Amino acid sequence: MTQPPPFLYPYTIKRSPRVRRVHLAVSAEGLVVVVPERFCAFHDILPLLEAKKDWIAETLAKVRQCAIHRGQSKDVPSAVDLRALGERWSITSAPLARDRLLAESETITLTSDFNENEALAALRRWLREKAQKHLPLLLADAARRHRFAYLGVTIREQKGRWGSCSSSGSVSLNSRLLFLPPCLVEHVLLHELCHLREMNHSKAFYNLLASLDPSAEENAAELKHAWRFVPSWTSKGQAP
Repeated sequence: MTQPPPFLYPYTIKRSPRVRRVHLAVSAEGLVVVVPERFCAFHDILPLLEAKKDWIAETLAKVRQCAIHRGQSKDVPSAVDLRALGERWSITSAPLARDRLLAESETITLTSDFNENEALAALRRWLREKAQKHLPLLLADAARRHRFAYLGVTIREQKGRWGSCSSSGSVSLNSRLLFLPPCLVEHVLLHELCHLREMNHSKAFYNLLASLDPSAEENAAELKHAWRFVPSWTSKGQAP
């Protein structure tokens, strides 16, 4: 069959003996152009799509939202709370010609032709980028205030640890720290920085930590239950 002409949004062509003219249909699978069984004027399709592009964009977005609310994409969140930064990002969808995820003005727009796994993967990439931008700044600020010097910082997606510090002076931080309240994030940062002077969990280490964080005991106890702040979509589909 002749290749369909390119258009702003992906679409498929379906022949049907029950239609006499070109018909557009939008579902959770995307845009379908239904044509008569003997249709051959494919050059007429593109002008029709261009004329209807506003309707197509609006309808694709609505269908995507309905799919989420019906539970077809139950793991795609409607909002993301980054407590560490005091930010709440709402999530919507729309047909995006180039960017698959657009984040601006505390709104995340996912392309409406994503399936659930693709949407969650895009959100995890966005979270990792946010963490790589903000967590090193928070660590640098804490180190400056308390006169610590560290070699470097890496951002990881750990499932059991909030952070670590190597004997060489490099600090590793969990990207999911962004979901925690600021007081707990500060506690984790100070905990790892204290290891630069006390590479153990001795009494000297805890005395140093307490001198920097007066609520160290309370924060440490709260940190044991802090995974409740982390949404399940951050690890869905990842290897255990």
